[in-house]
Amino acid sequence: MKSATLCLAVVVALAVPAASARAEEPKKDAKTDNKLVGTWKLVSAKYGGKEFKFPEGTTMLKHITPAQFMWVTYDKDGKVTRAAGGGYTLKGEMYEETPEYGISADFDIIKGKAQTFKWKVDGNKWLHNGKLSNGLTIDEVWERVEKK
Repeated sequence: MKSATLCLAVVVALAVPAASARAEEPKKDAKTDNKLVGTWKLVSAKYGGKEFKFPEGTTMLKHITPAQFMWVTYDKDGKVTRAAGGGYTLKGEMYEETPEYGISADFDIIKGKAQTFKWKVDGNKWLHNGKLSNGLTIDEVWERVEKK
């Protein structure tokens, strides 16, 4: 009986610090305050200073997690036509993504190169502008996709 009680005491003694350490872990992750985490839909864009419109039925989404980004363009039938993703960093008003994987000719041009933009979230809009590593200027407005 003494050994069972001692064993139980050891298990409880080890479990309490482990549980409290787990509860504190999210506080250590500074990215939990990241306003960009979520899913965004492109609502307007200018590339090279010119207004850009996708063909009817085409959608472009960008998914941001605490560590990665991914954007995808797909048609009305759900067929993916362009995609890219990889790591990103936020430093003040600067957002920098480095595409590591993807499909499309435009991905091939930027693969492995840092793409730096100024960013700002205003309500449910993400304003995103800068210059790609190939020199093309980008001015995009994304809208947060809310759960239905």
